[in-house]
Amino acid sequence: MISFKECLIILVATVFPLTVYSQSKNRTAKEAILAFKDALNAHDTKRLGSLLTNDYLIIETNGNKNKDDKALIWPALFKMFPDYHIEMNEFYKNGDTLAVFGSIKGSYKGNKENLWEISASWKIVVKDQHIKLWQEYFDTKRLKDFFAADMPLANTNPAPRVTGIGGLFFKSKDPKTLREWYKQHLHLDAGPYGAKFDWRQGDDQSKYGCTSWSVFGEKTTYFAPSTKDFMINYRVNNLSLLVEQLQKDGITLVDTIQDSDYGKFIHILDCEQNKVELWEPKVEDYNTKAGGH
Repeated sequence: MISFKECLIILVATVFPLTVYSQSKNRTAKEAILAFKDALNAHDTKRLGSLLTNDYLIIETNGNKNKDDKALIWPALFKMFPDYHIEMNEFYKNGDTLAVFGSIKGSYKGNKENLWEISASWKIVVKDQHIKLWQEYFDTKRLKDFFAADMPLANTNPAPRVTGIGGLFFKSKDPKTLREWYKQHLHLDAGPYGAKFDWRQGDDQSKYGCTSWSVFGEKTTYFAPSTKDFMINYRVNNLSLLVEQLQKDGITLVDTIQDSDYGKFIHILDCEQNKVELWEPKVEDYNTKAGGH
């Protein structure tokens, strides 16, 4: 069976004849590639941008093409793989175009228990000692297998859903007296804005969360257009994507997504016209505040 490396050699050979790279020829092209490789391994985004031509094109294995602002290409990759590193071992050339063979390795969010390393190759065009084309090839299935082993950590974009109760709000004829009743008899110390119950998240005990309990006056318009005497706040993830799905399903959106210091909010109506508050909290901010008391 023909190897992946042999496939690429044949592919490039259909465009131009290959000769083994010689130290005495095209040295500047190879040096430009190695300089770009070193900048990649150093995660030096500024240096990477300076080594690209103005009309550069970067093509990923999955076919994605990047030709936008140079400063925006690499930070996401380095954030995802803080130990991202490539090796280049063999060079084949014709003019300013080179086929390069080596490997890529890294670990998702630096999780060393699932360090991966795969064979890789590149088709690279150099113009005036700058990278004009950087096209990579590697076995995406093997990389997906590595991700699967680290899936709980790699699952940074889970399906949007309700993750818990963020708050329970209801009307009262006399909110002040009712709050005092709960304080006296059930020791629920609720101020003008209600009470807050802190807890730790079940899937990650290092993270905090809270549920609010709050009483409103019977003439409040906060629950409108619902005529009910209560409103439930649900904690959700991926609020923007969830709202897109709700719109496609024809769900009534009372307002648009609002961004605040506490996170993102939007209000909808369920099938019985109960007003529902959806809240995507700023988990990291709250975790810092709650963890620091």
